[in-house]
Amino acid sequence: MEAAKGLPGVGMEPFLGRLRIKLREDAMRAYLTNLPMRIWLLLVAPAVVVGYPVVRIVVPAVARAVVPEVVRTVLHVI
Repeated sequence: MEAAKGLPGVGMEPFLGRLRIKLREDAMRAYLTNLPMRIWLLLVAPAVVVGYPVVRIVVPAVARAVVPEVVRTVLHVI
């Protein structure tokens, strides 16, 4: 521990780590804010292609698990 006292920034690592994360977050925000529309399309299209089938499968399964059979029958008749 004595050898670490002479090193610069050893006691400050938790503070510097948070500062480093904050600077990276700001850099990512600035980067994402300035992306062209074509890049946004390239990022969003795969998410929609993957997300649509997942939602089509998960939402009915959750509805079947949460909503009682009687309510579903009445809603189906309507």
